[in-house]
Amino acid sequence: MGALAGMAYAQARIQSRYGQRADINVWLKLHNIQDSASYLQTAQRSPLRHWVLGLSPTHSSDHIELALRQKYRNHVDEVAGWMPTEWQKPIRWIKHLADLPALQYLLAGGEPCDWMRSDPGISAYTADDPLLRVQALRQAGNAALADAWRQDGSLLSGWLSQWDSMRPVSVHTEKGLQSLRTLLRRQLNAQSQQGAARHADHEAINDRLRLVFRRYAFQPAAACAWLAIVAADLHRLRSDLMQRLYFLSQQAVSEDLSP
Repeated sequence: MGALAGMAYAQARIQSRYGQRADINVWLKLHNIQDSASYLQTAQRSPLRHWVLGLSPTHSSDHIELALRQKYRNHVDEVAGWMPTEWQKPIRWIKHLADLPALQYLLAGGEPCDWMRSDPGISAYTADDPLLRVQALRQAGNAALADAWRQDGSLLSGWLSQWDSMRPVSVHTEKGLQSLRTLLRRQLNAQSQQGAARHADHEAINDRLRLVFRRYAFQPAAACAWLAIVAADLHRLRSDLMQRLYFLSQQAVSEDLSP
């Protein structure tokens, strides 16, 4: 299959998934549900069914975190399999982009969460000594990330350097990819300054990503934009579930303390 035919095939598959994603009405309906059990039941009857399948209100936050991360990684691999051969490895590298916040936290000496120790993509970097975490990153073939951490304490530049080294370069595709690079830097900077994204921010982020997705259809930028849209949706889903689990745990504590 040639590159053009390969991108056409990938675009058709991605476009089908794009048409099935949850719209603003689904998110608004979910937003008004306060308990995690009802939230999950409603989500399972919506276009989010694939992402929440197997999740239960009895699951811990660690279980939900790990499950959603694994589902996302599996989808990245699925999309990579649709792409022309020369783009499969670069697309798979996007899985590591989703890990950067956790890796940043660990390399800075943060105490590993239970889900980090169980996560096959992150567990190798949870040694007690932060220096051993950096060493493990290099030994895993992620020298660009380790070098970036040493230089400026940020992993994004290393991720981008590694991405640029493995992807094909073409005048035809650069504009769309540059648009995504600008959005990525802007969003990560905003999150570092303001904390977690709010629901209103989620829609603004998706508006910008949808513009890239449509403008650069049949180009690698469209596939990357789609995976960013999925990541934003899963971030919102995770945030919603964690808030409801926290509310449930606080309610249980209050009941236990009641005379």
